[in-house]
Amino acid sequence: MTGRRDKSRGRLLRIGAAALLVVLAAVIWNWDAIPDPENWFVDDTKYHAEIVAAARRHGLDPELVRALIFRESRFNARARGSAGEIGLMQVLPSGAAAEWARVAKRARPSGRELFGVELNLEIGCWYLARAIRRWSGYDHGLELALGQYNAGERRAKAWAPPRHDGEVLPRVTIAGTRRYISNIMKRYRKYTESAAAKR
Repeated sequence: MTGRRDKSRGRLLRIGAAALLVVLAAVIWNWDAIPDPENWFVDDTKYHAEIVAAARRHGLDPELVRALIFRESRFNARARGSAGEIGLMQVLPSGAAAEWARVAKRARPSGRELFGVELNLEIGCWYLARAIRRWSGYDHGLELALGQYNAGERRAKAWAPPRHDGEVLPRVTIAGTRRYISNIMKRYRKYTESAAAKR
């Protein structure tokens, strides 16, 4: 039994050493060759057609929607948040879904319905597009819109700079929301650069 355990431990050490060598080689020759650890177990190409269709219906860049979905659910359509958020875009039944239903003059969708990819994208994109329009007069309006998506319009209003060319991130008082905005913006830039390189 001890011999088998020693063999298993030795195998793990060899695998770990090999992985370390790969990372060191990548650092020496090309830092960019190291895959982003956040991407290792996420297929961020899932639901491509559905994302593009919903984004375009609401005048959004599909790459922005992808970046937001990565942060919200890691492309897991069955994701559920700690405050009851649902699906790909973590739509809150009593928040975005209720507002969407009121404006669309439709019955409020059930939690079960919100797990549906197309409806979740429809409501999430509608809500994001509305926030972007709300803050379109600001140079950093996209950051305010993402702050609103994450923390609500009341907080976004408090974070809006007095000047329309003022910075937003330093005014965001919730550290988690600051990280949320920064992470989505960083991934959005990465996605748009990648899409431009493929053209």
